[in-house]
Amino acid sequence: MKNLFLFTFITFMHISLLSQGYKYAWITDLHVGAPGAELDLHEVVKDINKREELKFVVVTGDVTEKGRNSELELAKQILDNLKPKYFIVPGNHDTKWSESGCTKFKELWGDDKFVFDLNNYRHIGINSGIPWRGGGGHISVEDLEWLKKMLDETSIEKKIILYVHHPLDGDVDNWFKVTNLLANYNTAAILTGHGHSNRLMNFSGIPAAMGRSTLSRPKFSGYTIVDVHKDSLCLSEAIVDSIPKQWGTISTIFPNHVQVVDSVEDLTLSPHVDLLWRHNQLLTQSTSLVVHNNSIITTTTNGNVFCYNLKGDLIWQTNLGRTIFSRPCAIDNVLAVASIEGDLFTLSINDGEIIQTIGLNDALTSQLIASEVEFNGMLTKAIIAGSATGKIYCYDVNNLEFIWENNSASLMIETLPLVIQDKIIFGSWDNYLYCISKNTGSLIWKWTENKNFYYSPAACWPVTDGKNVFVTTPDKSISAIDLSIGTTTWRKSDFNAWESVGLSSDKKKVYIKSILDKFYILSADDGKLIKEIKAGFSLDTMPNQLIDWEGNIVFGSKNGNVYLINKKYEVIPLFFMGVSRVHTIKQIEANVFAASNMDGKIVVFKIKL
Repeated sequence: MKNLFLFTFITFMHISLLSQGYKYAWITDLHVGAPGAELDLHEVVKDINKREELKFVVVTGDVTEKGRNSELELAKQILDNLKPKYFIVPGNHDTKWSESGCTKFKELWGDDKFVFDLNNYRHIGINSGIPWRGGGGHISVEDLEWLKKMLDETSIEKKIILYVHHPLDGDVDNWFKVTNLLANYNTAAILTGHGHSNRLMNFSGIPAAMGRSTLSRPKFSGYTIVDVHKDSLCLSEAIVDSIPKQWGTISTIFPNHVQVVDSVEDLTLSPHVDLLWRHNQLLTQSTSLVVHNNSIITTTTNGNVFCYNLKGDLIWQTNLGRTIFSRPCAIDNVLAVASIEGDLFTLSINDGEIIQTIGLNDALTSQLIASEVEFNGMLTKAIIAGSATGKIYCYDVNNLEFIWENNSASLMIETLPLVIQDKIIFGSWDNYLYCISKNTGSLIWKWTENKNFYYSPAACWPVTDGKNVFVTTPDKSISAIDLSIGTTTWRKSDFNAWESVGLSSDKKKVYIKSILDKFYILSADDGKLIKEIKAGFSLDTMPNQLIDWEGNIVFGSKNGNVYLINKKYEVIPLFFMGVSRVHTIKQIEANVFAASNMDGKIVVFKIKL
């Protein structure tokens, strides 16, 4: 009897402790680097420190305005003044323009996700920001696997609160993969930022809330206090030096009736396509693949380099132990690969063995190109790479001997530089498009029509007809720039352009994938509209180079589809690769193409017309 009483007492005390409530601070959308944001965050931190009842702090992204290393360091310096422990995930502003490929965030905070338990709650934070491919969110294949593991390890009596920057709706392309996972667990709530307002929401039957920004615009700086009760979460707005005012309540009484979304992730082929082969690497691939000498080469952000033959057999795989965001380049039997850590590698295309490595002490961020340049009185095969600091480097491919360096740009170079005649054309996030000498690296001209950082000609891969260079920019403009002198030949803002452009094989027509549904064909000479096409790809912020194939146009999209526009201007969805952004399509031969997406899928296919 005594033992039974003791067991009952211990059980009661355990349940009582688990049900104890607590309060914590939830801050989001700090935007350090924006005017006034630093002061606002200082005030919020001081206010949190005055409220001794707050057990911890959660930060749900957009910690900075542009994701620059200096902004992240300043944000951490301020946040480290918090007395309670804090947990943090990034947002799209921390990832879209990140000069470190988001490695700085992890360096400063140890990770870009978190998990911890307090009483009967498990708190989980994941990253929804997309490095360099902004305009919405995406949960990486690696983070989905991590989330599943954290959920599987959660004890049955614990309730789950998930933190993510983007709302888990259309803002995140694969949102349903998260809610589908959460459907099998005691999910109490999802807390998000991004919208800068206090709002109760619901994602597939899971209660949710969006929190206000710490910014004082338009009124006062502040944040959210979450009061955890046995059966609810109470949300209050805490304006600095004021009494918190409750604005919302989320019931945590179960069960939630979560709607599981059934999505077809397998390839759905049109009759116009023959599938030759496919692979799913299940690793994030930041950039498009390379086709060279009967080989298809891909890289993943965790440092893997894969080489396949045209039949789809894996020839070799090498892990460089670095972070790779740049597309490699190949020349003869040498592959050049660059890393965010500043390493330039050359590898044998035959077996993947490392030939040479040099460290440049500068994050290499551009897509790589190879070209012949004049060096020491003779033509030399060279590798050209752009960096996070705006430098362009040129090295001999055979021995990585330094040839030249250009310092004209001041911010990150992300694009695929264009080589034409004796010139190299590239854009930078400092607002300018640059033209430099291929042989000396000296500046020939620079061009801009909009000095707003956000509208830089930086993500677009420029194309040329030999007279003009064509670029699209996020101010929704398409510009033709004189190749010789860098002046604007024509500029149009009528076609809702973003960062995707292409050129017909006869160089007479410019192709534009607009930001919303439409595809435009313009005259290269004067920018006049030739054809407007309703394409149906919805909102699309994925930069793509648009490929001309015998008068047909092939391109990938944000929505996971690969499209063909035939000579009759009919739009044909060729296949769906899954809910992930599709990179620039690569032509292998005649009507054979290769496609890849950000989740590491590769598809080689033949078009039948």
